[in-house]
Amino acid sequence: MWKRTKEHRDNCGRNRWNRFVKRFLLAALTGTALFFAGRGLCCNDLEVTFHHLYSPKIAGTANTRLVVLSDLHNREFGPDNRELISQIVELKPDLIIMAGDMVNAWDDDLHTILSLCEELHKIAPIYYGPGNHENHLMYEKGSDLESRLLEKGVHVLVNRAESVTINRTPFLIGGLTTDVNGYEEYGAEFIREYEQSNDFKLLIAHYPNLYYESLAKTQIDLGICGHFHGGLVRLPFAGGVYHGDTGFFPKYSGGMYHLPYSTIFVSRGMEDHSGFPRINNRPELAVIDVNGREETVFTGHE
Repeated sequence: MWKRTKEHRDNCGRNRWNRFVKRFLLAALTGTALFFAGRGLCCNDLEVTFHHLYSPKIAGTANTRLVVLSDLHNREFGPDNRELISQIVELKPDLIIMAGDMVNAWDDDLHTILSLCEELHKIAPIYYGPGNHENHLMYEKGSDLESRLLEKGVHVLVNRAESVTINRTPFLIGGLTTDVNGYEEYGAEFIREYEQSNDFKLLIAHYPNLYYESLAKTQIDLGICGHFHGGLVRLPFAGGVYHGDTGFFPKYSGGMYHLPYSTIFVSRGMEDHSGFPRINNRPELAVIDVNGREETVFTGHE
């Protein structure tokens, strides 16, 4: 009886501590939001960011422009996303990359993403790596999202890769849709085969924390991720503050990161579905120019 009572007390103590931490976090973030809101840093307008990656695999001095969208969560920038589409038209991408969670798991209405893809397909080829929200719709709720995206001409990549040549450079674009917990069962074999290619390997992997261990030493030229929403609140020099998967200060919360054998770009996303405002963290439409220079060898090291 004493043992059960002690365990009960311990559990109660942990639960109280967890509630305290959550309340403290909510209060701290709310205070931060109010502080930054007064200084205009809760702006919810779309921000276009530009990034560059140099690789000896790119033919000559050619440039391939990628436009990256992630974590849209059915948001619209202007009626029918006309503002977003107009921005992308002006950017003149060679490829459009969708890094997952473009929809909401609880919303069966697919009009927003299908309409957007129909228009963007007129601009450049779309490569779509599903995130956890797409996976829930497709595999838990039986949605026909994948087939309807394919009808729009979208390349949907579920643990597989497709080859394409852009400006004389062969690309192998892959999509890894599993999370950390399912990697060994659903993703590891695909990645082992994928790594063998000598083409420029561009991997869409929604979860940045796959690069904490599972993908940390893989030889992939460019990984593109989302999921962390920029850490919700972004602080100067410290980056993103929090995500539920990793806790405080995610290792890769937004931007370009050079790993020992690869480079990853983590999108800050375009919406948040938590109900808490993005602070110092505007919705991001990212542009990555992948360049080749004849006398420069890109190693991927910091």
